Amino acid sequence: MPDGKPTMAASRQIRGPVRSFARFISLEFLLLIPFLVFLGLFEVYPILNMAFRSLFDLEGNFTLQNYINAFTKPQFQIAIRNSLLFATAASLVGGIGGTFVAAVAVRLPARWRNLLLSLYALPMTLSGLVVAFAFIVLLGRNGVLNLLVRRAFGLPPTVYFNLYDWPGIVMVYAFFQIPLMTLSMAAVFENLDPNLIEAARNLGARPWQVWRHVVIPVLLPGFLAGMSIQFAGMMGAFGTVLALVGMAKNLLSLQIYSHSSESTYNLPQAGALAVVLITITATGLALLGWSARRLARRGT
Repeated sequence: MPDGKPTMAASRQIRGPVRSFARFISLEFLLLIPFLVFLGLFEVYPILNMAFRSLFDLEGNFTLQNYINAFTKPQFQIAIRNSLLFATAASLVGGIGGTFVAAVAVRLPARWRNLLLSLYALPMTLSGLVVAFAFIVLLGRNGVLNLLVRRAFGLPPTVYFNLYDWPGIVMVYAFFQIPLMTLSMAAVFENLDPNLIEAARNLGARPWQVWRHVVIPVLLPGFLAGMSIQFAGMMGAFGTVLALVGMAKNLLSLQIYSHSSESTYNLPQAGALAVVLITITATGLALLGWSARRLARRGT
């Protein structure tokens, strides 16, 4: 290498890996193109189009009235409140229930654990309409279980489990949410280092202290990550609740459906409500994600 300059052979040795890396990057980009096209056509464009239309009235005049209505009209205020309360309640039921099932599942022998988790994956493959009608057959006013309980205890026909009120709707969605959280938390429990628990016990910690100071802090980031998935799904809950109660319950998703397909057709207002729903969901996810990252850093 005279005069500090690289020889021809050395230059070729450098350019070879660079070209191979560039070729690999270009191939990776080509494989991403179908996904990016799909994302743009079926997610980004519809959202931007919906947000654009929400800024105009039915006559095509620019206005912010649709957003003002979303936060001032009582029916929309109640819809926002109900959606937040329902999403929070359903997420907590699914999150806590799924965590306890996962804690039991990881203690089973590997064969039985795999069987249980495989069975728990089945509810997520079922249509929301199918699940709604199944619960109506079982727990409707004249459902099988209500009839059996009334006959067994001699109760009048007016006594039954009300599937069509908020507790019943939350229970139906728990059919999806608990298995989803179980599959998420099972992996978290399997990664829990048993040496931490043994060390706490050897230092004299009681069982509740082990959970309070060791197990819960380790599991909490994963729990919040699973809760974020549940919260996002429950904020957009639509098909199952529509099949159960129709428009009897006031949720943001049902208001959007009503203003985009029924006699109250107002597509700009539906777009504004959808933007509000997306904003609320994104804010909730951001807060849960921030909390999970902060707890993970603190644990580390």
